[in-house]
Amino acid sequence: MNKQINKMRNIVMLMLGVTFSTSLAAQTTIRGKFSKILPNGVDVDRVFFSKPDDGGPIVVEEILKSKSDQTFQATLKPADLNVIRYIGVFDEQYPVYIRPGEKLSIEAGDGKISYSGNVSKENQVFAAWYKLIAPLRNYGYTKKGYTLPTDRYVSLLDSLEKPVQDFVKNIRTGNDSFDKQVKYLLPYSYKFDLLMPLATGLSFRSKNEYPVQVAKLIEEEKFADANLWSLPLAYNYMSNFSFVKYILYNNKQGIAGEMLVPEIADDQLRAKFILAHAQRGVTQSLVKFLEGNRKYMRDDAQKKELALLLRRANLQIAGGSWIDFSYPDVNGKMHSLSENLGKVVLLDLWATWCAPCLAEIPALEKLEKELEGKDVVFISLSLDTDKAKWQNMVKQKQLSGVQLFSNSEPRFMQDYEVTEIPRYIVFDKNGKTVNFNAPRPSDPKLKTLIESNL
Repeated sequence: MNKQINKMRNIVMLMLGVTFSTSLAAQTTIRGKFSKILPNGVDVDRVFFSKPDDGGPIVVEEILKSKSDQTFQATLKPADLNVIRYIGVFDEQYPVYIRPGEKLSIEAGDGKISYSGNVSKENQVFAAWYKLIAPLRNYGYTKKGYTLPTDRYVSLLDSLEKPVQDFVKNIRTGNDSFDKQVKYLLPYSYKFDLLMPLATGLSFRSKNEYPVQVAKLIEEEKFADANLWSLPLAYNYMSNFSFVKYILYNNKQGIAGEMLVPEIADDQLRAKFILAHAQRGVTQSLVKFLEGNRKYMRDDAQKKELALLLRRANLQIAGGSWIDFSYPDVNGKMHSLSENLGKVVLLDLWATWCAPCLAEIPALEKLEKELEGKDVVFISLSLDTDKAKWQNMVKQKQLSGVQLFSNSEPRFMQDYEVTEIPRYIVFDKNGKTVNFNAPRPSDPKLKTLIESNL
């Protein structure tokens, strides 16, 4: 009997603990102001709450700013407590560390941040850090930072060198895990901020004029530490470093990231950088870049990812192979792209909500009638997510051709790099790409293109 009572008591205590923990999490908030003026002169309408993932920040939550006072506020989830997270926009990301029940306020912009509210020892470290390096961040995070005096930039790096080292060395919050992470993060964060002014336009006429700290970094950074990839600034730091080293400092021509690859000392870091660089498409020829760096993949997962990226890259060039898919028509019958080998294929990507797509339908149907009886098939693949709305339009307008519903499947959207519609793609009779961004049906050039491949 006593055992049963104790068991029930433990269950109740556990439930109360979970309830209390959940209640605290619900009371945990981050709020404040964040100003970031876009190139078009408009302030951002949202900020991003992120965590580190695969060499960069991955967004946990997009937080819209109030239209009335431009403030933002979000309630944090349990998974985002007692860990380092980031708040910011684009390259301007600030670390925060929030415990259950805390309410943290920040005000940030132009490279500066202030922390208020429940400012824990951890956030006191971040506040003191950004206060220390604020003069340097004026160069990399303000609109006209690149126009500031270069001699001041040089003297700043001289004056900050020892204080930065001492600051990192003396971090002692009592939170051993946090201290260890931050002592690893901040030196890279400083190197990132050291390079940012150069990456955003601050210039020197010759190598001899560059600060000693920049020349030393260029000489000594070998990227031999695989743990760098655990930081949210990893890819951007490596990218900025390569731009400064090869394009600015050594005055070379080409894509800086491609030049960096063979000089990355750690095999895993090199493989991850290659894949990240390819995903961003920052290459002269993506196919050549991937084929040339296939040898650097270290495990099966990396080899598989590179093969997928190469397949997608090949799809977009003339002579590359299509990537097969299979989707239902209005009656639920499945149709595959590969069923059409032996025929020229015009793939039309559209949606019921896309006005320019609808405007092209008369010209598309006219083209289909003109090519009737020829070895060509017209596939209209809807990117709608409302199936009933799509079915109704197909039936009401009696749309011709092969009408398929994709439900905006993520794999297709990624394979075909769909960023806007309408989009028209022409494949030849062998399933090879003729034109990945073909003219619209209202343009006579599309008919000429199709006929030239019949």
